[in-house]
Amino acid sequence: MKAFFLPLLLVLFSAGAMAQGTKKTAAAPASNGLASQFNKLKDNSNSYREKGEAYKVVNVRELDAFWENVQRTMEQSEKKLLDGSKETRQDLAEAQATIAQQQKQLQVLKAENAQKEQEVQKSASAIANISVLGLDMPKQLYVLLSAIIILALLVLLAVIMAIYRRSKQVTDAKQRAADEMEQELNECKKTYREKELKLKRELQTEMNRVEELNKEIASLQRQHH
Repeated sequence: MKAFFLPLLLVLFSAGAMAQGTKKTAAAPASNGLASQFNKLKDNSNSYREKGEAYKVVNVRELDAFWENVQRTMEQSEKKLLDGSKETRQDLAEAQATIAQQQKQLQVLKAENAQKEQEVQKSASAIANISVLGLDMPKQLYVLLSAIIILALLVLLAVIMAIYRRSKQVTDAKQRAADEMEQELNECKKTYREKELKLKRELQTEMNRVEELNKEIASLQRQHH
C-alpha cells in the first residue's frame, strides 16, 4: 500500500509555494481559489506516521486536477496582462495619430502665417491707399487689421503647440506604461516558468522516491517468501 503514498515533503513544498503566491496576489480570486483547493486536497488526504515521520496519502486524480487548475490560473493571469498591454498599445497608436494630425495643422498655420507676413511687407511698401476687395482704406487701418489677424494666428499657433506638447507628454507617459507593463509581463512569465519547473522537479523526485519504496517493498516481500 505504500506504493500510493507521497511523502510529506511534497505537501510541505506545495504549501510553501501556494502561500508565497497568495501573498503576492492576495486580491486575486484565482489565488484564493487555489489556496482553498490546496487546503481541501490536504484535508481530504489520509495521514500516517512511519519511523517518526508524518506522511500524507494523496489521491493522484485530485492532485492532477489541482495541477490543471494551477496551470489554468497562470494562463488566465498571462492573458489579462497581454490584453492590458494590447489596450495600451491601441491608446498609444491613437495618440500618435492625433499628434500627426496636429502637426499637419501646425504646418498649415505656419504657412498661412508666412503668407500674411509677406502681405504685410508688400503693404508697407505702398505709398498710396491700399485697395482691398475693391475698397480703398488707409494704410494704417490695413496694417492694424493685418496685425490683428497675425496676432490671432500666433495665439492660435501657441494654443496648438501647447496642445501638441501636452499630447506628446501623454504619449510618452503611455509609452512608459506600456514598457513597464511589458517588463512586468516578462517577469511574470519568468516566475511562472521557474515555479512550473520547480514543481515538476519536485514531482519527479517524489515519483522516483515512490519507485524506490516499491522496489524496497518488493525486496522485503521476496525475503519473507
